[in-house]
Amino acid sequence: MVNVFFETEVPADVKKASAQLARAAALGLGARNARKPVNLVFTGGPGIKKLNRRFLGKDRLTDVIAFNFPPSPVPGADWGEVYVCVPVAARQAREMGHSLLTELLVLAAHGSLHLAGMDDHTPAERRAMNVRTAALLKKL
Repeated sequence: MVNVFFETEVPADVKKASAQLARAAALGLGARNARKPVNLVFTGGPGIKKLNRRFLGKDRLTDVIAFNFPPSPVPGADWGEVYVCVPVAARQAREMGHSLLTELLVLAAHGSLHLAGMDDHTPAERRAMNVRTAALLKKL
């Protein structure tokens, strides 16, 4: 189950696509994790920078940050969160030549793949994640 939250302004077409964004994130989680509650949060530059600084020790903007939470003793408690920075996504969308919605779908799936255990620290891992992300988005 993916809950979608907007902490920053987004275009109307993006808000209308909340179900599609949630589906992209759910696909990234995979069948084994699909029932685990996850929050997908679209935030602004200051929000993502604060998270990046506090939890990762990096004082800069980034496109997506994913947090796995340990198993909770409370049934139905959130399992993880994916934060997507809308301004960074908008810049990347322009650079890639596609829409903001497309970039947000990519980042939602990418963040969820992190929750499911994939990493992108090396070029090989990044390529594997990009291939998996593209395959998931074809299912939408």
